[in-house]
Amino acid sequence: MLRFALFTVGFLSLATLAQAAGKKDYTILKVDEDEIPYSRVVTIWNGLFPEEGAPDFDHFDDKVKQNVLRGVVSEHLIHREAMASGIENSVKVKEAIEKLKEKIITQAFLEEKADLQVTDNKVRALYDEQVGLMKDKEEIRARHILVETEDEAKEVLEELEDDEDKFAAIAKKKSLDKASAIRGGDLGYFTDDKMVDAFSKVAFELEEGALSVPVETEFGWHIIQVQDKRKVNIPPFEEVEQQIRDQLRGEAIRAYVNDLVDTAHVTYYNADGKEVELTRTPDKSAKPKAKAKPSDKSADAETDEEKEEE
Repeated sequence: MLRFALFTVGFLSLATLAQAAGKKDYTILKVDEDEIPYSRVVTIWNGLFPEEGAPDFDHFDDKVKQNVLRGVVSEHLIHREAMASGIENSVKVKEAIEKLKEKIITQAFLEEKADLQVTDNKVRALYDEQVGLMKDKEEIRARHILVETEDEAKEVLEELEDDEDKFAAIAKKKSLDKASAIRGGDLGYFTDDKMVDAFSKVAFELEEGALSVPVETEFGWHIIQVQDKRKVNIPPFEEVEQQIRDQLRGEAIRAYVNDLVDTAHVTYYNADGKEVELTRTPDKSAKPKAKAKPSDKSADAETDEEKEEE
């Protein structure tokens, strides 16, 4: 989703509102003669976490709460001293406030635009479309060892043919794909579109437990072993609804911004005052995006065992 960086000072996030809902506000701290309400502490607490990701402040024990409260007291005292100094009237602070105000207005406007365009029906329709595409699609769990040359790959294969139980140990020792090497070469579950074509073609044709011949990709030479095959697990709508909504909101915002740029009359000048042609959209060919090596796309999806351990 397209995101615009914003300061969170002074804002009540959705998580904050959810936590405050149904809870009576009260004075939780008194610093000299200044009273600090519970709602203010919750606002600060939520600012410590990603948007809508803060756990309920009241669910923590008093030790954790007091750590937070000490920080609130410190912040309050510093702010009080700053206000007493008159620094808010400085040019530097006023300029910073104006910049922040511009960002706040822009963000609020774009969020409103997205809310109007992304309906429940659109969210559901995209889910149904993705379910249709994923229905009966297969995914595999595989591990691999990546080396630099074909000769090295052949040597690895010979070692594995003598004792396949060495796969994890060899991967940890020799694989150039360090992200998967620490897991014994395990890539987790993935569909065929998540890997470079040469890798996927071989991996999806292997039988469970079988070792591949050396496979060359742009990253080097691989020895692959498939550990499991299964149909893709399609999550229920409720589980991915917010993710889909965020995706559609991002697309709606990008489309709106692109339309604004396309219809505006913009003139670009260089330092000499000469008019230069301004490309409306980024030139994708200027920086080709190569498919990631195996662990870049699959390792971010934890294996079932890792999820259970958590």
